[in-house]
Amino acid sequence: MAYTIIRSNGQTLTTIQDGTINTTSTSLGLPGRNYAGYGVTLNTNFARLIENFAANTPPANPLQGQLWYNTILGTLNVCPADGTTSAGNWLTLTSTNSGGNTTFGNLTVTGNIVTNNLSVTNATTSDTITVRLATVSDTLTACVATVASGTIASLNTQTITTGSQTTSGTLTGQWTVIGNNVSGGNAFSVTAGNISFPVGSSIGIKCDRYMYANGVTFNPAGSYNSTNVSDYLTGANAVSQFTGNITPTKITTSTIAGGGNISGIWTLDAGARFQATYADLAERFEADSEYDAGTVVELGGDKEITAVVDDLSDAVFGVISNTAAMLMNGAAGNDKTHPPVAVSGRVQVKVSGKIRKGERLVSAGNGIARAAQPNEVTAFNTIGRSLENKETDDLGKVEAIVIIR
Repeated sequence: MAYTIIRSNGQTLTTIQDGTINTTSTSLGLPGRNYAGYGVTLNTNFARLIENFAANTPPANPLQGQLWYNTILGTLNVCPADGTTSAGNWLTLTSTNSGGNTTFGNLTVTGNIVTNNLSVTNATTSDTITVRLATVSDTLTACVATVASGTIASLNTQTITTGSQTTSGTLTGQWTVIGNNVSGGNAFSVTAGNISFPVGSSIGIKCDRYMYANGVTFNPAGSYNSTNVSDYLTGANAVSQFTGNITPTKITTSTIAGGGNISGIWTLDAGARFQATYADLAERFEADSEYDAGTVVELGGDKEITAVVDDLSDAVFGVISNTAAMLMNGAAGNDKTHPPVAVSGRVQVKVSGKIRKGERLVSAGNGIARAAQPNEVTAFNTIGRSLENKETDDLGKVEAIVIIR
């Protein structure tokens, strides 16, 4: 009577006639009734099952789910489909050799995976591993990583980004930046955007050493109570908001002629002083014409001042200056409409004729001065005294001390 062999899934594998052996349906020999070599075949089958068909190539006629031990790689493999004879197509379950591979399809682990090392070439879904909580106790090496929230004790990386320059991010905690500790080296550089602080907050930049971009230190000592540093130092509210002390060695505008403004009422402390390059005190007056430096003027004309008219005039009022150490009434106009008139101090004066150092100067008319002759000097017509000699009779200039009464 023939044997009919049924598989685990209920399908018929083969039928074996009496006295015969089937060696083509499986990797084992399946003997029929009254087969003469029954014992040898049965024991051989047991041996092959125990050793999982250990060989350097897969067994012949494998069935789906059959095990094979690869003696070259030292791996235990599973046949994925009936008749699979290519070793590369078998699924690798385990490895006994260092550096060997274990290959699975979809794997669900409900317990724990304990391993010394875990290497993932590609995750099972879209190259992404999603876990609720992951703890790396030693070292994590990643070319590119996106971490929404994580705790990392030490991170060695070249770029930390939110993904784009317009995507916001937040750093929380107390951070120390250790940069290039050489001359001119930076620990923190901002290549785009600003460093800003919330309006109305008490936080700001705190450091013990301030430097210009060239590395030269400066001292911005004082009490800073403005939340907007730009407005605090240079804006419209700078004076009213600055309540501390500064000790600069130089305050300057971009150019000498550029000018600048100091607002408020200022007091020089005892021992303090202003020092100027030039030495005359001047005030702007409206002129009836445009006058150059050194012109002797008097009160009169269509405006406030005009060039002195008469010889020995006792109406002299001052001398046009372009070197005022202190200029009053500065907002009245410009040098053409409201020239500075030196009323005291050292200034260049237009003169005619020879002059000796120390001689008193009086009006020669037409905006010019001359040396006073004996018995010509009065308290009202004296412009000042010459500080240098003039040896020619032509028109020129001398430096003089001007005193207007």
